[in-house]
Amino acid sequence: MTEGRVVTLVATYIVVAVLLVGGTALLGLVVGGTVGTPDGVGIEGQSPAQFQPDRVNPEVDPETGRIAVERGDARILVDADHSNQFEESDLEPAVEAAFRAGHTVTFSDAVDSDQPYNRTLAGRSGLLVVQPTEGFSAGERAVIRNFTAAGGHVVVLAEPTQSRVSTGLFGGGATTVSFGANNLTESYGVRIGAEPLFNVDDTATDNNFKSIYSSPRGDDPLTDGAETVTFDAGGYVAVRRTSDAEVVYQSVPGTRTLDSRRAGQYPTVARTENLVFVADTTLLERSEVYDADNEAFVGNLLSFLAAGDAPEHLPGPPVTDGESDEDDEPTNETATPTNETPTPST
Repeated sequence: MTEGRVVTLVATYIVVAVLLVGGTALLGLVVGGTVGTPDGVGIEGQSPAQFQPDRVNPEVDPETGRIAVERGDARILVDADHSNQFEESDLEPAVEAAFRAGHTVTFSDAVDSDQPYNRTLAGRSGLLVVQPTEGFSAGERAVIRNFTAAGGHVVVLAEPTQSRVSTGLFGGGATTVSFGANNLTESYGVRIGAEPLFNVDDTATDNNFKSIYSSPRGDDPLTDGAETVTFDAGGYVAVRRTSDAEVVYQSVPGTRTLDSRRAGQYPTVARTENLVFVADTTLLERSEVYDADNEAFVGNLLSFLAAGDAPEHLPGPPVTDGESDEDDEPTNETATPTNETPTPST
């Protein structure tokens, strides 16, 4: 190929490239009046608000505050004998806060397993139960009822039935995890609801549609300093209408059940005189305990546990020919929101 032909081919390539670039720019001027910006901001319909640069890193709740617990020398027991779905490390912030306030926290798997359950609970001010997946026996339930009747305090944290995906070296699979102590809490008029909750309003969640907000429903020591509590795996509390259990927190407007999509301000925390039921377990974890006002609420829960009367002697379960767990079967009561047509709290 001669030098002249090479020069001609190169010149032709340059002319074509210039024409293509210039034609594209001219087309943008004719159609839209301006040349579209590289990120598409100037092209109508191509830049929804959620994809704008200022929305890439949305604001999240600041993780600040301190878990404040009423001082004293209470002895608190954490149940760890019913296939509870937590690691002891998850509770380290709460245990540390109780320790700073002078209290002692013991996990039940560190207690002599051969001694009767009434002796295990004797002398304790409070019992903390976190997501047990195995039920309590009839004897254990009888002892806990005697415990609360004598002034002991119980806090139960639960989550609705959910599927969890596990992975491993040889493959994984989905498992269903369910709260196993409805047979215990139903005697106090409460149980975990059938579905998780969610909210698609960004102002009503902690940067995740399942991290719902809950707000106080009236005045109670459990709500001191905690105007907004966030539940990362939140469900709702089904409260028996004939019980004396009172709703302490409820989900904010716009909350729905995940499966049936029923809207409502659902009860998320309920209590009797000596038992508190919370429809979430994640708020105790290190990654969640300082979100929103969670640290204030956790401090209130620990103070409630420490304020129990610590009965020194508890009767054992009734002696029968054979222990019966017939009442282990769940009731047929339908779980519904507090109001059929939810309205904001006043």
